[in-house]
Amino acid sequence: MSNTKYVMSKGVAFGEEEEMEMLSDYASKGWVLYKFSFMGYKLKKAKPEKLQYSLDYRYNADEEYFSYFKEAGWNHICSASNSMHIFSAPEDTKPIYTDSDTKSEKYISQYKLAKKITVPSLLCFIVCSILFTILVSLAKYNYIPHIYIKIFGVILIPTLIITLIITIVTGLPCISYYTTLNRIKDGSSTHVNHKALKKLLDTLATIATILVISLFLLSLFNIIIIKMVGFLLIGLIAFITCLLSTFVK
Repeated sequence: MSNTKYVMSKGVAFGEEEEMEMLSDYASKGWVLYKFSFMGYKLKKAKPEKLQYSLDYRYNADEEYFSYFKEAGWNHICSASNSMHIFSAPEDTKPIYTDSDTKSEKYISQYKLAKKITVPSLLCFIVCSILFTILVSLAKYNYIPHIYIKIFGVILIPTLIITLIITIVTGLPCISYYTTLNRIKDGSSTHVNHKALKKLLDTLATIATILVISLFLLSLFNIIIIKMVGFLLIGLIAFITCLLSTFVK
């Protein structure tokens, strides 16, 4: 029997409290966290303990940062990308963040980082979509040779797909952090935020899936003509939203 175990993460941006509770439950069963792993955590066999875990964000954390947690009774367990850190402490240890101001500080940097990536990628996706639509329209009415569609399509289509993936992958956490900050400000539970996000993802995934099937059937019976790139983009949205929906509790 192996002394280590891999546990997949559901996404800390969408369910941080649930993730930490899950790790606490494993610790009570004799499996304690010892490091991050690809899209999850690595646990090792140990004596069962009643532990609580806390996730914090700090870029280029120094000794003073870790000392602050240690003095408060929290032990540093592991870090990822020198920005995300997990600490553990006995069940009765006082939380580090106890008021709305300090809780907000924890998420502000993550929100700003996600926003800094999401906004440019979304703008790039919109611009590329407009350019591709214009090119297709011009070629359709013979204003430009069709060869231009193939030439620019080699550049625009991969760019559309990449920027769409980046926008969705960073945009959803950005929305999650933003709504979490608002919930903290209003004094509401973050669990409500995650349920709302789960509902949004389920709705988007359902709409995109129905749209793909509908367009396929309409195209099959020659009611409308849809380019393959249209199916790919909508299908990609459906796949990503369905995948993310399974990760959000």
